[in-house]
Amino acid sequence: MVPSSIDQLIQEVESQVTDVSKDGKVYKIVMVDDIKSISSSMKRELSFVARKLDNVKLSIVDIQDPEIAYEYLQKSRPDLLISDVKMPYLTGDKLVEAVKKLYPDLPVIVVTGFATKENILSVYKSDKNSIILSKPWEPERLVGAVNQMLGTNFQWND
Repeated sequence: MVPSSIDQLIQEVESQVTDVSKDGKVYKIVMVDDIKSISSSMKRELSFVARKLDNVKLSIVDIQDPEIAYEYLQKSRPDLLISDVKMPYLTGDKLVEAVKKLYPDLPVIVVTGFATKENILSVYKSDKNSIILSKPWEPERLVGAVNQMLGTNFQWND
């Protein structure tokens, strides 16, 4: 993907949320997972809970290639990064480490199907304040982690 494509992606994402009241807040979330169905699932769950609030909206972009995600993140600072650990080319812990150099205070949620001691330690080495969720995750835990990181009050109701 060339930089102009990144710029187009940024414009698309920023134009997604337009119906927020002047007192409302839009949170930008970047999800990085090499498996589209995983990030689409998380996006769907978070969009579901956000629809219940009038003054809070989520602008969520999901990217499957961690290198493209890093390019995107260099140009657009999100409010939250959600990343997988095991990905080709650039692992999630290395992505988090690189992004933390750009945005040291950026909240991070790491989702992994391989919650080994080694993976957990590598994530905490990159960011001690991150939250780690195991795959498959429970929607309540994902929503709770987002609430903790963003200070929101989303509610998951079955």
